[in-house]
Amino acid sequence: MGKNFKFALWMLAIPCLAALFAYFAVTPGSVNNGQTPAAKVEAKPQPVVAAPLTFTDLINIIDKEPTTVKQIVFENGSQRIMLERQGHKPAFIAIPPGGQSELLNKATKAQIPVVAEESALDGIPGWIISVGIMVVFFGFMMWLSQRQQRTLLQGKTMPNQGAAPSPIKKVTFNEVAGCDEAVQELRRIVKSLVGAEIYQSFGAKIPRGYLLKGPPGTGKTLLAKAVAGELDGFFEGMSGSDFVEMYVGVGASRVRTKWREARAKARKYKKPVILFIDELDAVGGKRGSGLGNGGHQEREQTLNAILVEMDGMQDNDGIIVMAATNRPEMLDEALMRPGRFEVHIEVPLPDVAGREKIFAIHTRGKPLAPAVSLTALAQSTYGYSGAEIEGACSRAAIIAAERYAAQRQALEAQNMPAEEIDKILPKAITLQELDEGAAFIKYGAPLTSRQKSMLEKDKLNTAYHESGHACVAGRLKHANPVTKITIMMRGRALGYVQQMPDHDQVSLSDQQAIARIIVAMAGRAAQEVYTNTVDAGASNDFEQATGMARMMVTKWGMSRLGPLSVGDRGESPLGMGSSGGTIAYGDDLANEIDREVLRIVRHCYRVARLIVEKDKERMEALCQLLMTQETVLRPQFEEMLKAIPSGVEDDELVFDPAASEAEKK
Repeated sequence: MGKNFKFALWMLAIPCLAALFAYFAVTPGSVNNGQTPAAKVEAKPQPVVAAPLTFTDLINIIDKEPTTVKQIVFENGSQRIMLERQGHKPAFIAIPPGGQSELLNKATKAQIPVVAEESALDGIPGWIISVGIMVVFFGFMMWLSQRQQRTLLQGKTMPNQGAAPSPIKKVTFNEVAGCDEAVQELRRIVKSLVGAEIYQSFGAKIPRGYLLKGPPGTGKTLLAKAVAGELDGFFEGMSGSDFVEMYVGVGASRVRTKWREARAKARKYKKPVILFIDELDAVGGKRGSGLGNGGHQEREQTLNAILVEMDGMQDNDGIIVMAATNRPEMLDEALMRPGRFEVHIEVPLPDVAGREKIFAIHTRGKPLAPAVSLTALAQSTYGYSGAEIEGACSRAAIIAAERYAAQRQALEAQNMPAEEIDKILPKAITLQELDEGAAFIKYGAPLTSRQKSMLEKDKLNTAYHESGHACVAGRLKHANPVTKITIMMRGRALGYVQQMPDHDQVSLSDQQAIARIIVAMAGRAAQEVYTNTVDAGASNDFEQATGMARMMVTKWGMSRLGPLSVGDRGESPLGMGSSGGTIAYGDDLANEIDREVLRIVRHCYRVARLIVEKDKERMEALCQLLMTQETVLRPQFEEMLKAIPSGVEDDELVFDPAASEAEKK
């Protein structure tokens, strides 16, 4: 029996014992009023509901009919008495303040027996019960406090080290695609543990800490699971936030507990243990950058515990520590040194070949239509991560299943035999459904009901807005090709223009950046020219355009200010930058940066407006297509561009953001 359970039983036993003692110890006593001899009074009869009497009625009865009153019983601790009369049921009467002395005087003069009966809660038994209740309350609070403290110090869950570890789905490198370089580096872990002799003969020391860096959804957790699967070992996954608590010292204790369990498991089962920490930046951020104590002090102690466990006085044989982050610049330098996370592995977004392999993995076992081309899917999903591709495939399967079920139900309603239905209605996921799945992941579900209730003028305004984006992108040489234009509402967007490069881009030139800003500003320009409206629909366009222009000026050296890189100057109340560091430049340079950003954005807006004004025929044609069919794909759009030539000359689009006014002249 556990100590906590025994403690709780004792706390419950105290009031029970007190109640038993009170029950057997309390005996009613009699009080003589001084006029009548002490007489034994019969036990108080069971309370019976009687006619209501007031204190005034009682005084009248004593004055006029004293012989009918048998006795008056006072209850100690209660502001009422019980009146017993001949030929009447016992009555309970409330005593008003100051009425007790008057009643005693009246009863004494009339020689009416007066009895005082002790209450069950009076005296020592009542005191025992009161103290017992207080002991139970405070004892229970102490038990809860101790239990919470032990839970916090030992971790949220303390698995039984003697029990066999729970099995997880085995993952190998065959289920990983789109990050060949990362897989190649991680295979060395497997080789070093499976065939360690060759490495030992050269005196090589195999690293025990691997940091996976890359955008969300690129497969960092999957890679760690694949290493565990290839080694036939154990995978222990946790998040950096799991170690951080408001109580100082709790996170450090959890770190020590986790490493202790991993060592015990590796020794017991003779298999390697992969300790994987996701979102390492939540606990491994730079030390000394906080402004206060409390949670900041707790995070630093937790980080110190991780540093000690990874390369301290403990033997970590059989343990491989892997971590993932999408913000490596936030990590403390002590985590990066040899002996800790000394191997940094980039896990970038997959290229076109990687996306094709990922599609092949996630469509494995799914009934694809013969016309589905994984190469075409990979080319049309530029910028998608592995997780987004998996979500797109799952969504496409759901859409295909719903479509198949509806069609089959319609055919069965026509009394068509099942064999006939199977022949004319194959189970297959089409390219259209895969495209819809990809759109769902990026932009959300289509809002069909809201689309139907949309006013015609709002729909026309959206059509011109998206036509402006598309026509300007189609005219600019450095803009990415347009693959889809739609005015179908998805999420918070009334429509969108999808642009995909023909090949994976590894860098961004100044002309490509300018083209993106011009395309972003074209939606508002088209609205002003063709519908004479200014609304909030272009807010996201402006945010993207301004952000791109500021990056050109402050990070990429693509402006008249020359090749410089400065941080974000957003100030906090303590005179620091928004990232926590001190402000790196003064007001004069800040004003110059603002002027350059404004100059670039305004020029791009003028170019966008020029194109939508001069290419009126293209704009009107595309707008009519969108109003009719709501979505226009790349082949149809490019056919329209060929049929309707642009009215904008190439020299009107030339802009060098880094050129001075004198050089332009």
